[in-house]
Amino acid sequence: MGRPIAAIRQGHEYQARIFWLHLLKLRTGDFVESVCLESDKVSFVDDVVVTYREPICDKATGKRISCDYYQCKYHVTQGGAFTYEKLLDPSFISCEESMLKRLNNAYVQLINESKTFRLYVVSNWIWDPADVLARHLSEERIRDTFYKGSSRTKEGMIRSKFAEHLSITETELKRFLNTVRFQLGKNLTDLAKELEPYLKLAGLKPIDPLATTIIYDDLAWELFSQGRNRFDRDSFNDMLKEEKLIVPPRPNYSEISIRSCPQGARRPREFQAAHLDLSELFDGRFPHSKSYWREEIPKLVDAFFRSDNVKNLPQPVYIFFDCHLSIAFLAGNLLNPKFGLQIIPAQKTTMSGYEFWPEPSTGNSGLWNINIYGGVNTEVVVSISVTNPIKNHLLPFLKSTGLERLLRIDLSPVNGIGPKAIFDGTHAWQLGCELQTLLRSNLPSKCHKLHFFFSGPVALAYILGNTLRYVTKTIQLYEHDFEGLSGGPRYYPSMQLPIINLGG
Repeated sequence: MGRPIAAIRQGHEYQARIFWLHLLKLRTGDFVESVCLESDKVSFVDDVVVTYREPICDKATGKRISCDYYQCKYHVTQGGAFTYEKLLDPSFISCEESMLKRLNNAYVQLINESKTFRLYVVSNWIWDPADVLARHLSEERIRDTFYKGSSRTKEGMIRSKFAEHLSITETELKRFLNTVRFQLGKNLTDLAKELEPYLKLAGLKPIDPLATTIIYDDLAWELFSQGRNRFDRDSFNDMLKEEKLIVPPRPNYSEISIRSCPQGARRPREFQAAHLDLSELFDGRFPHSKSYWREEIPKLVDAFFRSDNVKNLPQPVYIFFDCHLSIAFLAGNLLNPKFGLQIIPAQKTTMSGYEFWPEPSTGNSGLWNINIYGGVNTEVVVSISVTNPIKNHLLPFLKSTGLERLLRIDLSPVNGIGPKAIFDGTHAWQLGCELQTLLRSNLPSKCHKLHFFFSGPVALAYILGNTLRYVTKTIQLYEHDFEGLSGGPRYYPSMQLPIINLGG
């Protein structure tokens, strides 16, 4: 009897951790409306249901999604794998109907109510790499390549089996499978590690490494037994206070933040001693008026730092940037020693929740790759690729605006471009300091203006704004249109530094 009971408990723990991963987004993000454990709205994909305040973008398809439904399938035995045949086998889920059939039943039920949802299967097993479907899985979904082979191909035979099993056409099969996602290969330990940075960012009690159980596992089911299985932001925060899960900040420092656009991960407002919210000036990532970059935004940021609310705070002051890169760059540019503030940028990370990046006392060199392309040298384009290569979107923009005729300096870290390009705060400040040296040595004497394009951590944007304050007379900043919502070039000008007519 011990093994079945242990398996049931581990299954419940697995579901609880998926539940908490989404619950924490109510506190650390701006997109989730509610999270429900064991929903009665739909069968099978009812383990966790997440609804969004406004439809979010499914990056794999570009479609808008208003709700996600999760089925958690935990296997006590390790090393197993999904195959297309298991999707057709009822015994795989110990049920009278197959997983494919049950997913399709949920799809049929939901499609009559909404066309903007996804059906998630979450499991600690992976997809068998030898299975035919494996070569068509990408970004958690079955790609369109699965539907291109003829009926005589292996893919065609699988499509036929799926359609016959569900008594639908292959066209209907594709519509159904386009809503299905597979999050596979995460075990209980993986989920616990994934929870830790969210708990830190949310300011909640961490997982105790010495305890045999995780308090959040049992709490999820205790709340469920009380009929408290659905939470929105307010009810979730109320519950956290009741359960005494919020860890108060230490009194020997201060936190502040600047917000200008919706965030998927942010520090809760209750920890901020001062907060500047510029979001009313924006529609998503775009300002309601282009003039805001020149006037309102710089003046509001400058006034914020000069206010008594900030100047009289206990120091050091840690600043969280829930904002555009240009605004973080502006903050670094404005915060010179005259402000009398010990400002330390905070960088949100997927590994640790957030890190504080104080300026180190030592520098380093040889940290950048640099390539220079000739052209008119009175103005210079500087492109910096840290987390993502920007050339593919940058070059068409330069051509469309005539900036391609200018001298261009491309830079990237010597250790490569990507989410792990910055090791820590010391590395970030060393990159900023060396970039100042590189630009001073390579900018033509006639250059009076930089056109600055950057892809990297927002705290690094602050550092670059600070270190590049005096490299040239004028710096024109640009923002990137990530989703291509403008329908035009993927870059657009933001603000030009230095800003004139600001306070003392």
